[in-house]
Amino acid sequence: MKMFIYTCSWWESPPHDGVPASKRLQWGFGSSLEHRNQYLTNLAMPTPEPLPDLQLAFKPDATDAQNRLRAYWQGELVDRACISIRAPKDGVTPTFRSLIVAEDFNFSAAIDLFESWADQFFFGGETMPALMPNYGPDQWAGFLGVPMTLDPEKDTSWVEPPPGDWDALPELKIDSANRWWKAIVELTNLAAQRCKGRFLLSTIDTHSNLDCLSALRGPGQLCMDLIERPEAVLHALKQIDALFDPVYKTVFDAGRMAEFGSTSWLDMWSEGRTQAVQCDFCCMISPEHFRQFALPSLEYEIGYLDYAVYHMDGPGQIRHLEDLLAIPNLHTIQWIPGAGQPTAPGWLDLLKRIQEAGKSIQIIVTIDELKTLYSELPPAQTYYWVLDCPNETEARRLLDWMVRHT
Repeated sequence: MKMFIYTCSWWESPPHDGVPASKRLQWGFGSSLEHRNQYLTNLAMPTPEPLPDLQLAFKPDATDAQNRLRAYWQGELVDRACISIRAPKDGVTPTFRSLIVAEDFNFSAAIDLFESWADQFFFGGETMPALMPNYGPDQWAGFLGVPMTLDPEKDTSWVEPPPGDWDALPELKIDSANRWWKAIVELTNLAAQRCKGRFLLSTIDTHSNLDCLSALRGPGQLCMDLIERPEAVLHALKQIDALFDPVYKTVFDAGRMAEFGSTSWLDMWSEGRTQAVQCDFCCMISPEHFRQFALPSLEYEIGYLDYAVYHMDGPGQIRHLEDLLAIPNLHTIQWIPGAGQPTAPGWLDLLKRIQEAGKSIQIIVTIDELKTLYSELPPAQTYYWVLDCPNETEARRLLDWMVRHT
């Protein structure tokens, strides 16, 4: 297997160079003509060429889902709003499967487990059976060599911030021998050899940008660093930003996504490059710090993709909404209200505000909540994600209901 070491490479200086927010919103990142042209090239990328019809054993209607999702990304509608609704097959009680894949590094067994798990489900609507190589939300920090702990039962991971100040922080790069990065690539390569005609591969969970620094420094300390050591933070962000392209491209290529399309943990397939872009840490910072430290990275990541979806997690991010809406290449915002908050119907004004700004939305709803919202939100701009469907029969009933009420 050919492996690589990735460091800051393809640009002279990543987006964090002190450019005023107004210029960043115009250009995306950087101050030089080269950077501006690169960003505008990303925005002007043609719509990816249609791929052949998908034939998937775990989703016989994959072609219908492809057609609806093609329409969704173009702001159009086929016969109903898009929806992810995975439900157990009638009479089946599914076995547990952790989102942490191959914690024992037995990749073949992990793929066998995924296929056994997928065979127990009805992948309804636009849900695709997709294996996501995953070592949890802090895996990006793990790629950089920080010791990482897994908790498969809770689908999570964490790292302990390395001791010492910024001066003790080594260069942020990925070594080809790093156990977590090597495992992601090997698992993806092996799964890609077995997936054709059965399932897809997903891109990885990318807690890059400030989220990665939050893992490396601890969220409280990073808040202080933004004030006391801004230059050090910006220097580290340049190194992290420079990893996004080679990490994404390596997984994309290994997963044969140019051939089969790409998806993410948000369960939204596309031709070309898609990804869940996120910065959970930004709920802790002011709009001024967001524009200085977070926005350039997000603009770059979003501009890199064909179809970008931003994971907006909790009311603490609402203060940044106008900056997010101003990013031209951002297609969809996934709104997550957060623990203890009203569910999606309680945020109707916010959802409409996003759609009126020209963006689409993805929302997690119950079956009843979907029916409540369905006449309130334009179906071509709304992607529903239903998590409470008890079985295949009920899923099919809901899909029929959506067609009748569109």
